[in-house]
Amino acid sequence: MEKFAIAEETLGYVSSEEPTNTNIRYLRAGSQNVLIDRQRKVKLSPGYKRLGAGNTALTPIRNAWTWHTSTGSSWPQRFYDDELEVYIGTLDGTAVNAWTRVKDAWSTTEMLRAATWFDTGENIDLQIMVNGDDNSYEWNGAIAVVSSITGTTVTKTGTTTFAQNRFYTTRNKTFVNTRTGTEYTYTGGESTTTLTGIADTTGLIAGDILVQKVITDTDTIAAGRNNDTIYSFENQICLGSFDDEEVHISQNDDWDDFTYSAPRLPGEGGLLTLDDPANAFFSLGKFLVVSAGRSSFFRANYEEITVGSTLAETLRVKKLDVGVDQAAQNQESLIQVGNSVIYLSHEPAVRIIESPENLDGINPRTLSNPIKPDMDDETWANACAIWYKNAYYLSAPTNSHVYILEFVEDADGKLRRFWQAPQVLPVRPFSIINNLLYGHSNSVPETYELFTGYSRIVAGGDADVVADKVPINAIAKFAYNNYGDRELLKTFDLYYVEGEITPSTDLTLELLYDYEGEVQNTEKTIDGGDEDILGGVVGQSSLGQVSLGQNPLGGLLNPPSDARKFRVEFEIAREDFNEISPIFSTNEVDRYWAIIAHGANAKASPRKNILVRK
Repeated sequence: MEKFAIAEETLGYVSSEEPTNTNIRYLRAGSQNVLIDRQRKVKLSPGYKRLGAGNTALTPIRNAWTWHTSTGSSWPQRFYDDELEVYIGTLDGTAVNAWTRVKDAWSTTEMLRAATWFDTGENIDLQIMVNGDDNSYEWNGAIAVVSSITGTTVTKTGTTTFAQNRFYTTRNKTFVNTRTGTEYTYTGGESTTTLTGIADTTGLIAGDILVQKVITDTDTIAAGRNNDTIYSFENQICLGSFDDEEVHISQNDDWDDFTYSAPRLPGEGGLLTLDDPANAFFSLGKFLVVSAGRSSFFRANYEEITVGSTLAETLRVKKLDVGVDQAAQNQESLIQVGNSVIYLSHEPAVRIIESPENLDGINPRTLSNPIKPDMDDETWANACAIWYKNAYYLSAPTNSHVYILEFVEDADGKLRRFWQAPQVLPVRPFSIINNLLYGHSNSVPETYELFTGYSRIVAGGDADVVADKVPINAIAKFAYNNYGDRELLKTFDLYYVEGEITPSTDLTLELLYDYEGEVQNTEKTIDGGDEDILGGVVGQSSLGQVSLGQNPLGGLLNPPSDARKFRVEFEIAREDFNEISPIFSTNEVDRYWAIIAHGANAKASPRKNILVRK
């Protein structure tokens, strides 16, 4: 009976270790577009499909988010060129299924950022935005579809009232026809399905989409003082600028009022003075924390005092101990996960801040050391991140790369983290829409559902048209295996592979004998149509088999319905070697494969490696 040395699982991806001195269960540098699932199989990454219409204009999406409003609606939004758009699926019984303009004429060079603030007068939350100028902008998320029009009234579809669709009842009563850009002012009817008091409804037709007008608050802090970063903390809006070292904080009952008394009363505005411009905000526990410049973090200290019989507050800023270049690069790559924060630093590194009760010296821990060469070689301009299904996703849009750090916790609470191989994806910001992960293009105004299907599409193409599909170049490079003896020569004549495959897939196995194939490079093909090696159909992952934290319903990593198990032993002419690296790869459309186990019947060679003796 032949004895095989089998690698039966894949533990992660590393690029910082010497590839001939790495555990054979790890993928090494050069791997791409493969994913390791909770069963520790490595498999070809699924593809992506577009949400909404195609567009080949060379204007990347610079920011995106999904606003889950206080009234239960969820509005995915994206910002590119001078446009802010919202994606509308089905609204009040009308299927729209399109990206729709909220406002244009934004800056085409600055970033648009947003935070939410609750208005007790309207009893809804508002979206407050900054765009690198001296203004701030307010939108309430009101959207409706026109059912009918008279000379002075507009009736919406559905049974909800305009107020229930978030249209203002006391603030600025102006809506915009998104088809024409025309503005209309109403005076009443918000508590019904019909707005009244419209001077002229010319230009409106049934089916038009209406949004509340975005309100501009001019010279929010001061004329000429640009607002670049924004955050909401305890219903107070915090505004930072790249042009100064101040953070202005609004009152909690009026988002555009930044005044405060001396001494300051609770809920009033405030001012934090830092030593660098604010580039990101977050909160840990009860603390507001600001990342500034390349190497600074500051904590806002609210302390209650009594002045006479009046309860007042002091608001001071405390600089926290942190290393050089350990501040966050931007707001978009910083993600809050419970009482922890994961972010991209200027070093560059992916770091985590925990323990909110001890924020004097935050000592952010490094999570990216296993892939440090990738981090150092990457271009991180405009990086964006998101937390999805127990993983931190980080984009490097300049080179169309996405890095994924998985967090896996077992039933006993033991946490395991591992990096996936880099993904080649043309995305910049991310969004979660209807509980699915989306990436927004780094080159054109398109949005893609990620990790679905097994092909990708060209910009402006159609996912259902074969000619518009792009192959997925998937490569799984395993670490070199020296079979326990680095210095001795080994040999084998059988290589075993077990996995999953679809009938149309030809999976290439490449064996590199010694470093980068110095001795020999052998290729074999695993034929998904070869009945001799195929077994039963691979079962779909059910709720009873797969953790909800890993796979969304419908299956981020579920195999196709026609995938089958396979086992194959390749007969290979004996060749002496010190170490060997197996590489599995495909570069086609609509293919699927997974590797469960692999290895050779290796044994010591009868020959001695006399060539290296000197």
